[in-house]
Amino acid sequence: MNATLDPAIRLRDVHLLFGRTLALDLEHLEMRAGERVFVLGHSGSGKTTLSRLIKGRLKPSTGTVRVFGNDPTAKDSRRETQRRIAMIDQEYFLVPRLDVVDNVLHGCLGRVSPWRSYLGWYPGEEWEKAESILEEVELGGLGYRRVETLSGGQRQRTAIARALMQDADIIVADEPVSALDPELAEDALELLVECVARRGITLIVNLHQPELARRFATRFVGLANGRLVYDGSPDGFTKQHAELVYRAQPKGEMRDEQPETGTPPTASGSDLRLVGD
Repeated sequence: MNATLDPAIRLRDVHLLFGRTLALDLEHLEMRAGERVFVLGHSGSGKTTLSRLIKGRLKPSTGTVRVFGNDPTAKDSRRETQRRIAMIDQEYFLVPRLDVVDNVLHGCLGRVSPWRSYLGWYPGEEWEKAESILEEVELGGLGYRRVETLSGGQRQRTAIARALMQDADIIVADEPVSALDPELAEDALELLVECVARRGITLIVNLHQPELARRFATRFVGLANGRLVYDGSPDGFTKQHAELVYRAQPKGEMRDEQPETGTPPTASGSDLRLVGD
């Protein structure tokens, strides 16, 4: 097989357990370079867990996760793999008391020596790149404002700018517009997709709203109770598929809200429960 056709991301026989609960149960899932994959599902369906597996913040209890052929949690390849995957978290995780441009420059930490970044001595070309990206995301002239003074939409654009600054091959966005009103959410997704398309970056977005996702996705992945229930084109996503993805879940089984690091404890035998069973 031509190497250029190999999947950028491949998950096989992945099971991830939190306590006695099986939070994710994926037999096979692949994503190819350049795709815009929107992952749909309820809170607790496994979307965030899947994102953290791809980013290497979690390890599967069983099965394999490969990003560009590497285990994203492996010590020997972790730094390089992490540099190639940028993540926009739902909470953004910006530093409120720092300037916008300083937050954006954090995206180049993977290629700047730790002592230089600690002192704020970034190379001139990195400063120029950060200023250019701020113009691209329509924050030109705001680089020296503190993040804590920004609106929600401006903070979201700052998070996008930081991810672009990383020069990653994959951007994973976990509910990136959940805190925005519908009009701002649509504008923010449009901006993100335009920036990604210019660079040929693979984009994975977790989202609740299929009609909003339909505008921007090349592919839908639907999760329900940790299982894959739809994988195909947005046009093929029918009302019946939506019912599978958004069927009611038992209260108290919100499995996406889990620690971001470490290996979850495993369960065995009769103790095992699948979310929704």
